[in-house]
Amino acid sequence: MKELEKIDEAEAAVFKKKLKMLKAFKGKGTELISLYLPPDVDRSLVMGQLTEETSQSSNIKSPTTRKNVQGALRKISNFLKRINFQLPERGLVVFCGNISEQEGRSDITLFTVRPLRRLKVKLYWCDSQFHLDPLEEMAAPSEIYGLATLDKREATFAALVGKKYEVLGRITSAVPGKVKAGGFSAHRYERLREEATHDFFKRIAEKMGAIYLVYGNKMKGIIIGGPGATKNYFLEQDLLDYRLKGMVLGTLDTSYTDESGIRELFQKSEEILKSTEVMKERLAVNSFLQEVVKGALATYGQKEVETALAEGKVKTLLVSEAIDWVVYRLLCGHCNNNEEILVKNRFGLGGIPKCTKCNAEAEIMEEVDYADWLLEKVHKIDAEMKLISTETAEGEQFYKTFGGLGAILRYR
Repeated sequence: MKELEKIDEAEAAVFKKKLKMLKAFKGKGTELISLYLPPDVDRSLVMGQLTEETSQSSNIKSPTTRKNVQGALRKISNFLKRINFQLPERGLVVFCGNISEQEGRSDITLFTVRPLRRLKVKLYWCDSQFHLDPLEEMAAPSEIYGLATLDKREATFAALVGKKYEVLGRITSAVPGKVKAGGFSAHRYERLREEATHDFFKRIAEKMGAIYLVYGNKMKGIIIGGPGATKNYFLEQDLLDYRLKGMVLGTLDTSYTDESGIRELFQKSEEILKSTEVMKERLAVNSFLQEVVKGALATYGQKEVETALAEGKVKTLLVSEAIDWVVYRLLCGHCNNNEEILVKNRFGLGGIPKCTKCNAEAEIMEEVDYADWLLEKVHKIDAEMKLISTETAEGEQFYKTFGGLGAILRYR
């Protein structure tokens, strides 16, 4: 658990974004290669295996598949030689293969992923899709919060996972209203209402147990909302499972108890949930907007932000998840020049790139997501990065108004 707490939030967000991209690729045959390299893996063993796999691939019957597999293996070998087999401290995963969606067209591309936790297994896998299971286990949310709204008429239950909440259930009651039915004394009628309310509260407690206890240790807290004092009265009845009772972080007033009440509860939970992903994101965007309004320590736009990064001025970098740019790392086989080019449309490279020094054809050694490229620069200057979703009003405003790229500065 201590290791999980050390994971950089921006790194985790970029990691999840890359897994989502990689999962979408499908090969025409078994030509997508996944290579898991623990930090202490033996270099000669890996290079020997790649040589052996290249030899074995000559037995592949399909000429197209054979060509693509051999091309991917060659690209992986060249990449490992280029980095001199210097692996990150947690290891490295290399994905390579033909990701072209056009029949008869080859687009052999190499991606790398730095795992969130230390790799413990060496793995070579060739299939029609990339093998992501070990990495997806690392990306699984480690914290979940319960959101529940209730009154005497209904109750709605939701779970906040990462930056999204999902409504998981809703129940209604048969508690009679305050209008006295004919033939009943006021005292007897009130007692029936209290019994019906108590029974409904028992159903709420049982439903909460059925929904939230399945999350086990991932469930970190519950916030209960609703109009008036009913929610507090519910807690006073001591009906909740003892494991859930200790998780109640607080209560908040909401106007409704249906899904709109859950939305209201979520919006009002900022102080209670300030340590969760989505609240940190909202606070970061609001801090950036405040600096923009003051005309003080903020900048935005690609050129301005990249310049501020290069000069070490950036304190917090904000990058929208909606930015889908790509950085290609090139190697010229003629003059051995290494360079990087940015493409704002993944398929907008427009043919084989040329070396800017000698104009010879250059080989694409690696394709890097722009957010990942920025993260490398952020780490070099000991700054902070926030990946901003467009699922909140603040995140959508940040993308539409500022192009999804901004920074809070240390100094001007």
